[in-house]
Amino acid sequence: MSAVVDSHGHGHAHDHGDHHGGYGGIMRWITTTNHKDIGTMYLWFSFLMFGVGGIMALVIRAELFSPGLQFVNPDFFNQLTTMHGLIMIFGAIMPAFVGFANWQIPMMIGAPDMAFARLNNWSFWLLPFAATLLALSFLMPGGAPGVGWTMYAPLTVQMGVGMDFSVCSDMLYYSTSHSYFQRAQSEDRAHRIGQQGTVTITDLHAKEVEIDREMAEARATADSFKQQFMRFRSSR
Repeated sequence: MSAVVDSHGHGHAHDHGDHHGGYGGIMRWITTTNHKDIGTMYLWFSFLMFGVGGIMALVIRAELFSPGLQFVNPDFFNQLTTMHGLIMIFGAIMPAFVGFANWQIPMMIGAPDMAFARLNNWSFWLLPFAATLLALSFLMPGGAPGVGWTMYAPLTVQMGVGMDFSVCSDMLYYSTSHSYFQRAQSEDRAHRIGQQGTVTITDLHAKEVEIDREMAEARATADSFKQQFMRFRSSR
């Protein structure tokens, strides 16, 4: 015996203003805790980074169009190749996945919002800071890292300050995605525990009713034996 709780409508029929703290304009997007708004910002950021990485890819392909030097020197070409990979992986693909998940997971499991909604907002706003660090690596002495986006040693230890900026940026990118996965797991775990708790309480109630019925039958049987015994004594 189990109970079914319909919670699909309680979190999505409300006005989105409930998650914006009464703010409007740009402050709405800065302070929002609504999972759909945050998912939208993730997707727009991913689209922007996809455009930046795509421009780098066009420069790379233009340079490789024919043999010899065409537009950029070899060092800058290596930097573009590395930054293109980092931007596409950490700036476009992973935020796009998190954006779609922010939109869909709460609706799929019937939750009103993501777990730790303010942390969800903070996780997104780490992304522009991480992208800025990555872009600033081009302006550092020695330029951006030109070691490939996998960043294997020993080339990584031979780079300048731009390598440090890129590593810090990648750590922020990773922290954003990792914190989202932790929140999604926490929300799913809480949802499962809630379902199990509902089923357990219902089962306990059914068990209590069954015990009460058995006790009533036992009392009736005892009363019957008592009456038969009293009749037996009175007959003697």
